[in-house]
Amino acid sequence: MSQYKKKKQNTENYELLHGNYALILLLSATFLVPLIVRLYRYDPNLSQFNWFMQSNDEIDVFLYWKSRILTILGALMGVVLIFKFKDRKFRQAQKKNIWLYPLAAYAILTLLSTIFSKYRAFGFSGIHEQFESVWVILTYCVLTFFAYIFVQDAKDVTSLRRTFFALFAVLCALGISQLKGRDFWESEFGRQLMVPEKYADLRDTLKFNFSRSGIHQVYLSFYNPNYVGMFASLVLPFSVFCIFSVRKWWQKILWTAVSVILLVCTFGSGSKTFMISIAVGMVLALFFCHRAIWRRILFFIPMCVALFFAGKAYFKQINLDPVQYVKKSMTLRENNSLLEDIRFTGDDVTIEYNNTELHVMYAANELGAVLICHDKDGTMLEYKVRDDQYIELTDPTYSGLLFRFEQGNTYYPWLVSIRVRGCSVYFTQTGDGYQYINNVGKFADAVKAPAAVFENYNSFASGRGYLWSRSIPLLRRSLILGTGADTFSLVFPHNDLAGRINSGYYNSYISKPHNMYLQIGIQHGVPALLCLLAVCAIYLIQSVILYWRSKLTDEHSWLGVGIMLGIIGYLIAGLSNDSCVAVAPLFWILLGMGFAVNRINRERAKAEKIAALPAKESTQAENAVSAQNATSKGKQKRRKK
Repeated sequence: MSQYKKKKQNTENYELLHGNYALILLLSATFLVPLIVRLYRYDPNLSQFNWFMQSNDEIDVFLYWKSRILTILGALMGVVLIFKFKDRKFRQAQKKNIWLYPLAAYAILTLLSTIFSKYRAFGFSGIHEQFESVWVILTYCVLTFFAYIFVQDAKDVTSLRRTFFALFAVLCALGISQLKGRDFWESEFGRQLMVPEKYADLRDTLKFNFSRSGIHQVYLSFYNPNYVGMFASLVLPFSVFCIFSVRKWWQKILWTAVSVILLVCTFGSGSKTFMISIAVGMVLALFFCHRAIWRRILFFIPMCVALFFAGKAYFKQINLDPVQYVKKSMTLRENNSLLEDIRFTGDDVTIEYNNTELHVMYAANELGAVLICHDKDGTMLEYKVRDDQYIELTDPTYSGLLFRFEQGNTYYPWLVSIRVRGCSVYFTQTGDGYQYINNVGKFADAVKAPAAVFENYNSFASGRGYLWSRSIPLLRRSLILGTGADTFSLVFPHNDLAGRINSGYYNSYISKPHNMYLQIGIQHGVPALLCLLAVCAIYLIQSVILYWRSKLTDEHSWLGVGIMLGIIGYLIAGLSNDSCVAVAPLFWILLGMGFAVNRINRERAKAEKIAALPAKESTQAENAVSAQNATSKGKQKRRKK
């Protein structure tokens, strides 16, 4: 064997091996990461903030190890890409992909936001109940590019499709176990997988109770039932369209079964967002696929009928009308609370209630305490003590407002609780005047946070109106760079006392805005958000141009439309859900896969167009392409010289 042939063979073997390793990394990120459930015990380092409980020992089961394994896979992918970029032809080829520029800008801006953040330590390590550090965000970007690069042909597409099927099959099994009230993670074997041996004493104490009125909610391996809706919005269109992208009848049956079970499990999660995104997806599917659907009408009609009755049976079982379920949460209803604000000063506690002001103080000694209340004009107000020891003002203006003295401690012997809208707010008298003790037992400054857009609609979208109204003003500090990756909970106004009481969030730890775009805009910056939207816009415009007149006669066209509808579903779901390390990696992989499938479909369309030309014109077209390539090579040689 000549030296040239030997060198060529070695190069081909290296590229083959290199490609296989790369594909294994991509398949691992697709299949393994969403399924990782493993206990991690840690110090959240949040006790320094007065809105977080005094805790140095927390447990995570669903997110931490997902983020760490994903980051490791991302680092390995990064190494592979570095070797790829040594190839000049490869670098030249990527310049044509305009979507790479906003993707790179998004990654750079996210990194800069974290580097210059006041809370950069949390940005680099990940925060309690999120663990979506800057390394995870950078890995997301790598995943997209990696999927695009290494999905080159039908074989690669098939490998990824099979991997997704395996993932869906496992998740379907988990979902069924949770629907039946026999959660796999609460079984003995599930707990052994989930909890390391050194924490064996915790196995019987872990409870994942997401039940709603006795109905077992599905959460799969995602920590929160809401993430199931986000997951289904992304993958269900992909799963359904895979039915038509495979050829063998038994494969179609398997994909149909997986799609139906995923749908039932998603209903079991109780996600409202999914119902909206899937409705939009169905309308778009009719728009893009009406010709193909008409050709397969005998298949689509029974499938739609089956899905309709399956959904109807499920909601009948849980005694819930899905239309009213969604309508109730999405209806704009103005706030009906009489409470407007509570302020703690050196002299008294001022409560703005029912369009008036109430001033509260107390006098106390070792024998007892007396409550003193007067209005804004200084008129003393009468009250009575009920049998349950609550103090109730006789003036009906203050109906719904109660007070009670409670025993304190050595430092503040008396506590006064304000009972309003089912919440008990405590304050006491100290050397600095009257001070508020928050829901985690720490002194705090009660504030009235700036609000925008949804200020008067706290209950909109299941209470998201409050979160959005207090999050939107935070965008002002993120007009260039954001607050840093995973820092939303550190900049949110947790001491917005009246707002949290009125919205029902008083006793909740607010760690996310329940809106992916607000989350990205605040943490990574508005320019970074625009870059991400630019990437998605390029993909969607590219896909619409490619598929809106497509006859969908081959597997890649079906798959391309399925991925596109999944991306749209995820972006819609992002309006009321956050990016999460349990689901987001699949979005970024499918986005890269979508770009790759679009590339494959464009190349195939060009080849078919040339093949359809008469022989003479076909030869001319091929010669023109060859001449263009030769000219390009000549220019490259001249540059080298």
